[in-house]
Amino acid sequence: MEIEVLSVDATLAAKVLQGLPVPAENSRASQEPTAFDLTPAQRVLSLADTLDVIFTHIPLLTKSDRDTFHHAALTSHAFHGATQLRLWRRPRDLDTVEQQVRFAFGTAISGAVSDSLGLYVKRLRIRIVKGGWNFRLVEKIAALATGVVDLTLHWGDSVDGQEPVTSASVASLNTILSSFPNLKHLYLGKFASTPEVEGELNFPSGAHLPFSKLESLQLYDFHWYWQAIAAGLGANLKTLDVGYGTLIDNDQLVELSEKLTSLTTLRVGSGILEVRHIRVLVERLPSLEHVDITNYSEVDDEYVVAAIPVLASLEKLKVLNFNGAIGSTQLKVLENSAAPLEEISLKVKVDSQVAEILEKLLTAKRETLKAVKISCEDKPIVPSDKLVDALAGIPNLERILIDFDDSQQLSSTSIGALLKQCPKLELTDSLEVLVLEDPLYENEYRARLEKERDQDIEEMGEDVLGN
Repeated sequence: MEIEVLSVDATLAAKVLQGLPVPAENSRASQEPTAFDLTPAQRVLSLADTLDVIFTHIPLLTKSDRDTFHHAALTSHAFHGATQLRLWRRPRDLDTVEQQVRFAFGTAISGAVSDSLGLYVKRLRIRIVKGGWNFRLVEKIAALATGVVDLTLHWGDSVDGQEPVTSASVASLNTILSSFPNLKHLYLGKFASTPEVEGELNFPSGAHLPFSKLESLQLYDFHWYWQAIAAGLGANLKTLDVGYGTLIDNDQLVELSEKLTSLTTLRVGSGILEVRHIRVLVERLPSLEHVDITNYSEVDDEYVVAAIPVLASLEKLKVLNFNGAIGSTQLKVLENSAAPLEEISLKVKVDSQVAEILEKLLTAKRETLKAVKISCEDKPIVPSDKLVDALAGIPNLERILIDFDDSQQLSSTSIGALLKQCPKLELTDSLEVLVLEDPLYENEYRARLEKERDQDIEEMGEDVLGN
């Protein structure tokens, strides 16, 4: 991405400069003009406020965005000052102690000569290493970056073995979390396994406060912190993600739901969320738009038959992820629901009717659908021209992730319709099964789609903590 410097009218630039404070007599502005003097337009473009407005139009979400800012920082002193602050708002993941020491040193030194750069940090992703012996360092970093609103805190790695939780580690975590009074988004993940906690953990009296303003919360493990978490969460929360390994009792989750009046996203990936609990959650949280129920134990047909109609009754449901094996009857329930589904991720039992019913579901939700993920319990789905035509009729379709049988020959007409009518499609293995070796795909689409896929993979290269 290149920075486009907008032209500035010389008259307007001169008026802006006239409104600035009169410089001291010995300043460069009071000296006689030289060949190196900037024009009024160039001088306006060097003003910090002007540059800040320009750079606000460039997001800092991907690697290419960061590269743009790094290149801009080398352009001039003025550009360096403007880009540096924005880069500090979203620093790279602090995955190692070395990175954390450098970050802490940089923020501390900057604070000695000017405003601390740590005050500009809005998003922080950091790791506690095995043994927790960098807790004090992370506490220091938290104290230097109190403006953080988006925090990811990972503790250990899956290869670290057991990592016990003690009252001392709880106290350190509370110190870290309490350093961010405006925290809105929090991801707590403990990937070193937690042995059974010995005795009772001592929580500071204000341990619940860091959770009171949260709008989104993701937990992996950390059920031993649930006492403080549940006490702090409230009406601000919009997203709750209870990940695999987070051993929270279903009754505790249902009890908490009474306070979560603004919740729109609920992901539960630990244990089995029983149908009676699903019913209560749907009743208390009618505004749910995103529901992800991933059972890591087998569920029977009776569970699936009862659960799907309850979930389908959510009138605002946009995203549904459910990994219990459903049949044609449940697909029909979703087809006839009022839910404006945008993404579906389902596991199906393949029978003689599934392909036809799936076509009808895709057609019924064609105005809203963006992503379709269908895994199969036993055998893959045999694609047909009718099924591909149904996919082609979804104008905003972005991802196809369906277990297809790759032995079926499809017509060029259906494939052409899919490629031409779905301009937002991303290249996936499922899409390749449908289009590979088709002349239109090979000649006009393959190179572009492969390039976009490779760029997406590269963008994820900086996501260290997510690996």
